[in-house]
Amino acid sequence: MPKRLAGILLCLLLANVLNYALGEWLDRQIPGWAPPVATVDGSTLNTSRYYEQAPDTTLALSADAETLLDFYTYLDQGGARNYANWRSARTDLDRATSPLRLQALRLADAANTGRYLSLLLLILTLLALLGGALKETEWYAPFLYLLIFGGTVGIYGNLAAPVFTATVVGFLLLYFVSLRLILPLYHTEWVRLMRPGLTFCCFLLAVMAWRGPELVDFWFWTSPLFRLFLVLVVLLTLFFHWSILNGILRKADLGGWFGVFTYAMPLGVSVLIPGIVLGLVGPHVGGALSALNYELALLPVDTVAGLNQESPFVLFFAGTVLLVVAGIGYSIKKISR
Repeated sequence: MPKRLAGILLCLLLANVLNYALGEWLDRQIPGWAPPVATVDGSTLNTSRYYEQAPDTTLALSADAETLLDFYTYLDQGGARNYANWRSARTDLDRATSPLRLQALRLADAANTGRYLSLLLLILTLLALLGGALKETEWYAPFLYLLIFGGTVGIYGNLAAPVFTATVVGFLLLYFVSLRLILPLYHTEWVRLMRPGLTFCCFLLAVMAWRGPELVDFWFWTSPLFRLFLVLVVLLTLFFHWSILNGILRKADLGGWFGVFTYAMPLGVSVLIPGIVLGLVGPHVGGALSALNYELALLPVDTVAGLNQESPFVLFFAGTVLLVVAGIGYSIKKISR
């Protein structure tokens, strides 16, 4: 059996295992992340729980909460009628009763723009791929790949998440530039390493082009099947990327453990710098988590406030460890020669 086919089958098996583990982990964590009774606070976690539970309560919801639930009805069921109900029930954004709910309404209001931008970028990506613009021999191909990656990240944030977009795009830029500068790569090999990222981008763009970027978050909390496909696509992307990188390092006589040490250097650089930047974001040290959560409206505010606000510095220490490991491996390789 070819190694690539065996790797794909292994990814399929591992995706099922990881998806089950992820579901179990979420079932244990969500009761600690969210209040006992679900509320429409604007976070996708709480609002999704409230929408699914549909509690029978006599308490009247505010107009902005009702509007947000109309949007979640559209996310869940789709259809022109549900979309028309959501648009007709849309209230003035300035009347939102909490900052996070205001941000959630803004994201919902931009969902249609995100749909069309996702569809446009997906079509352009497929045309570029089929038309040969992303060939390994083209000098401009890396720039097109990075534009596609950055565009996907920006659309997922509804073009209103500067901290999130800058962090992810900065990581990708540092990672691929470090690969080119540190590892013995030709231009064609460098471009080949970027190609597996199109799998993940096209998957996200296809989902977002259906009902908007918020559909990704909604399905993540509510659909085990979507999480299975998400985990599978991530595993396939990483598998193809690492298999290509492993073949390149073996050709350069850097296979085995020395290949691990060599790979640790660009990975360490791309993790260390975002860790420092995220740790310093905000009016006080450790404000990155709150900023990221507000931009994407993922978790309740109290949940994020209870987390360790200095956790982004973990990336800095991880990057430092990777650089130290890479330095040790480089020294051993030099001595052995």
